Amino acid sequence: MDDLNSHIVSEAPLLLEVPFDNDLRDEIRREVDLFFAVNNIVPPVSYNKLSELADVLIEEHNWNRNYKAFIMVCSGNAVWRPVVGTIPFKRRMLLLPQCLRNSQTCKAGQDELGLLCIECGGCSIPLLLNEAENLGYITIVSEGTTVATRLVESGNVDAIIGVGCMAVLQKMFAAVTKYSVPAIGVPLLSCGCIDTTADSKWINQELYHIDNKSGFKLLNINNLTDKTAALFTEAQIDNILQLGNSATDAVVREIMTAGGKRIRPLLTVLAYESFSPDPDQDLLQHLAMSVECFHKASLVHDDIEDNDLSRYGRETIHARYGIPVATNIGDLLIGEGYRLLSQAKVDPLVALECIKIVSEGHRAMSVGQGTELMARNSGELLSLKQVITVFENKTAAAFKVSLLVGAIAGGAETEALNLLDQFSYLVGVAYQLKDDLEDFITDDDGDSFQTHSALISMLAEKTKEEDHIKLKEALQQKDAGCLHSLIGKYSIQEQSTDMLKDFLIKIDSCLSNIQNLRLKLALNEIVGKTFRDYI
Repeated sequence: MDDLNSHIVSEAPLLLEVPFDNDLRDEIRREVDLFFAVNNIVPPVSYNKLSELADVLIEEHNWNRNYKAFIMVCSGNAVWRPVVGTIPFKRRMLLLPQCLRNSQTCKAGQDELGLLCIECGGCSIPLLLNEAENLGYITIVSEGTTVATRLVESGNVDAIIGVGCMAVLQKMFAAVTKYSVPAIGVPLLSCGCIDTTADSKWINQELYHIDNKSGFKLLNINNLTDKTAALFTEAQIDNILQLGNSATDAVVREIMTAGGKRIRPLLTVLAYESFSPDPDQDLLQHLAMSVECFHKASLVHDDIEDNDLSRYGRETIHARYGIPVATNIGDLLIGEGYRLLSQAKVDPLVALECIKIVSEGHRAMSVGQGTELMARNSGELLSLKQVITVFENKTAAAFKVSLLVGAIAGGAETEALNLLDQFSYLVGVAYQLKDDLEDFITDDDGDSFQTHSALISMLAEKTKEEDHIKLKEALQQKDAGCLHSLIGKYSIQEQSTDMLKDFLIKIDSCLSNIQNLRLKLALNEIVGKTFRDYI
């Protein structure tokens, strides 16, 4: 997830030399597995780190340096195998290359997923497919990783066993690293893109590997998303918020059942389930609903302050019922958020800590919003430092509240909480930088360029006097053409992108220090999907 991915994509594929001798292949695999087990190296591990570790192993065992790429593959397998072993077969995918087929006799057709094997027995493909499918695997025979990546992104598979040449394994590594998908790579014994061969015994060993003793359970983001959504049915909302038939209750029900991705309660559910040894559904409901109440309240108040007339494709609360009603609904939801936390079935000290985190976040978000509002009233152009502080006080604070409430209730220790605090800051700022960049790319009328845009603040600090005057006039007149021209002239888009990528590197470093593997992999997956175009 660091800058290694650009290295993987741009660098020519490594030449893979697989040891011809079966005993030597087994020796390397065995010694690599032992090295990673003894040193307790956990995933994800970057491409560059695997390269360093391969050098250490070569030196230690006096292996031929021509086998470095092979040793890196074995190292990647050693890192991920303990996790893959805990994943049910039906949540795994076997990816085979078409080049394993017999090019002279194969009569199989193809579809968008790859080769449609007719099981003629002319190559090893049907035997491997039958083994895998009988276990419950999803199987694909394809020369590329596009289909596999699509399935990974969709959340339909939790692990991949891929067979291929180094070029394919490299591409697979880039994809699984971005989304932190557990993967095993088995290199072809012969390459050349036609009539290749593979170690069927090795493939079968990986196919059948399972670990029912570790107790580790991967957190699937798609499953958690569905679980979170199930907490917000109308019946659930009515029950936990004690809604009746009053006009006020009807408006609360309307805003709480309205659209949205439920990202904040999802983060709370994720953090709680990562740390809690025995998750309690009622407690989870209180935590998630509390966080969503705070979020919806902030949206109602923001819509008033920004005079936004639509949200989720319908009129905002103040547009429909007036500002007094909307203000009251926002205040009510804030009260409900605190009530739910106070009634959560946790130790009083834990509840107190959760309330402290929320109140600090509430304060930070109000301070950040205040900075924006005052700048808008005065026409002041915020400095880049001030804009980053606004990002920290608003978006980062919301992430912090969501994650820390769940983690505290789940029993996380101080070190983990500090790392989640740091992660929230980094990902909150990165998210807003990404949002500003995308606004610049898609904006045609200048509406998205405001005093709290990182791009505008960066531009204001770079422009010379004449252009600075042009900038202010363009903002007042919402002259998108002039704004785009100035941003292009001073290379602001490129500088903002570089800044975002710097934050992503820091996020990667932060996540590498998290010891809770379930949380670590899930957050890596979220970051990979959120920032896929910049990683």
